[in-house]
Amino acid sequence: MLKRRTLIEAGLGLAASTAPLVVRAATEAESGRLPLESFARRPMMEQLALSPDGKLLAAIVNEGKQSMIVTRAVDGGAFVGVLGTDNLEFTINWLAWANPTRLLVSLGFYTIREERGYGRIETTETRLVAIDADGKNMVNLVRPRGSQSANLRWAWQQDNVVDLLPDDPEHILMALPGSSEDPYPAVMKVNVYTASRTTHATSRDRNWNWITDAQHRVRIGIGNTRDGETTISVCDTDGNNWRQLSKTAAFEGQALTPLGFGLDPQQLYVTTRHEGLEAVFTLDLGDPKAKPVLKLANERYDLGGSLVRDARGEAVGVSMRTMDGSSGFFWDPTYKENQTVLDAALPDRANGFNGRDRAGSLFIVRSAAMGEPEQFFLARFGDQPSLKLLANSYPELKGQPLGRRQSFRMKARDGLPLHGYLTFPPQSSGGPLPLVVLPHGGPQSADHAGFDDWSSFIADRGHLVLQLNYRGSTGYGQKHLEAGLRRWGLEMQEDLEDGVAELVKLGRADPKRVAIVGGSYGGYAALMGVIKTPELYRGAFAFAPVTDLVELTKDARRFGRREVIRRQVGDASDDRERLEATSPCLHAKRIKVPVVIAHGTVDRSVEFDQSVRMVAALKEAGKPHEFIKLERGDHFLSHQPYRQQVLAAMERFLDQVLPKA
Repeated sequence: MLKRRTLIEAGLGLAASTAPLVVRAATEAESGRLPLESFARRPMMEQLALSPDGKLLAAIVNEGKQSMIVTRAVDGGAFVGVLGTDNLEFTINWLAWANPTRLLVSLGFYTIREERGYGRIETTETRLVAIDADGKNMVNLVRPRGSQSANLRWAWQQDNVVDLLPDDPEHILMALPGSSEDPYPAVMKVNVYTASRTTHATSRDRNWNWITDAQHRVRIGIGNTRDGETTISVCDTDGNNWRQLSKTAAFEGQALTPLGFGLDPQQLYVTTRHEGLEAVFTLDLGDPKAKPVLKLANERYDLGGSLVRDARGEAVGVSMRTMDGSSGFFWDPTYKENQTVLDAALPDRANGFNGRDRAGSLFIVRSAAMGEPEQFFLARFGDQPSLKLLANSYPELKGQPLGRRQSFRMKARDGLPLHGYLTFPPQSSGGPLPLVVLPHGGPQSADHAGFDDWSSFIADRGHLVLQLNYRGSTGYGQKHLEAGLRRWGLEMQEDLEDGVAELVKLGRADPKRVAIVGGSYGGYAALMGVIKTPELYRGAFAFAPVTDLVELTKDARRFGRREVIRRQVGDASDDRERLEATSPCLHAKRIKVPVVIAHGTVDRSVEFDQSVRMVAALKEAGKPHEFIKLERGDHFLSHQPYRQQVLAAMERFLDQVLPKA
């Protein structure tokens, strides 16, 4: 339920009820542990955004069960609650300024649709609202209107903003269906006060997303073929002569990804591979025979992310999070100098720009040392530079002894270089230590150098944590990515085993006290770990795990993702034996150690039934297990009480399977 609320500013943080924290803190202080609630909370403040005129600050603030959008004058004053939710009925996806006094807010929710030809479909839907900075005059920007109502039949996602139109304070461009019979979106011009909309560009060629140039003309269409290939199309500046730039299959090495335009309408910024790694290129659209020209590359990591533009609208670099925590990569000399100044002011930290006002005089900066929670600053450059702390993302952990995070490199048994992170207990003195293997989800994602709430919590409880970016993880180039395709439960799993062996060899891990914990794909890896190597781990804790790969591929066929899942995981039509051999729910009888599974009932990333199948198999096999059912919980533990419940269960689990020596 959406609620308006006024918050009380208390220094640089926000006042919150601390009674439960104080009661528990006394007990945990005696054991040398920091309060569980300090790790289970959602970040105190996130998604900070400056209004275009630089006068107002907006952010998502998480306080207890509530997530709230708040605003405040940049130069100080009280926070004003704009709207809030407990993250059960709605979640707040993102916010942006439509103009100096009006916000755009994307809301997400879970529901079930009955669609002709598809039947019952569990969906994740979004809606976009506009609201004044004081919380008044909220409007659903895509509400059904007269003859256009039928067009929204296919509009499950109603928050795709194509262009904020900074020179037009009353309108934005959105991708929305233009016809009740066509699921592919047109581009609509939408009034942020009245929600009235008119067609700006019609749908075409199975394009599901659009990119405009600096003159706000629709120039790039991103679509897909019936075989699941991604297509990139472009037109001339007059909107004519649409032609295809590229067509690539999922996970293809030379895929072309458009980032957008700077001021030159004929120069498109794209990413594609350079010496095995993703890099930024420019492409001259005025020359049909032009090849991409390298603009920026990194010798160790993939580059991509989103374009950074200056006050004029010129592209000056890209913003993304790499494994070492860096977030800004620039070719513009002014921005490069600003980054140098910032890094000198905040040394030995990863510092990145997180937004600016339209004039380019004020910037929000995100900054953190390795393994420490982020802080947000307000920065001004030029003749009178200044840097002011705005917020700590985990204020209760500020100044507390946290786990020491270190980069970790090794080679897998087949010689593939692997990289990841170790988090040591704050007070550890040597080893060997009890070890928790914590594989990331995705699996096409990666762990980074920054603060991680689970690894920091587990380390605080006295355990060494291994987060290995196994083969298939992103950011390390095409070879590393492709090595993990269709290798679930096989070499991807062996990488984790090799990581344990390496830490035992180095004397850092106790081979008799090893557990595995993970969420999503990481939950799958946790279950496969105690099946594939039942003597290696003392227990598995799995949140929202995939457990049945055959069923996963069936769902992909139903929702048009067959080719993506076929290349990532496999397909039962040609690889059923392997999929069954690596599906945890079919091998529960091999498990010899305790298992804990937690899953939200409205999870749309990994179906709740995946855990139900696993629990049924564990029951039938007579294996010790615990099942935590999170009613109306999602894949991201958005509801704060569920975050706390899962961490409390994890703590009990680790105390049970990894007792003190």
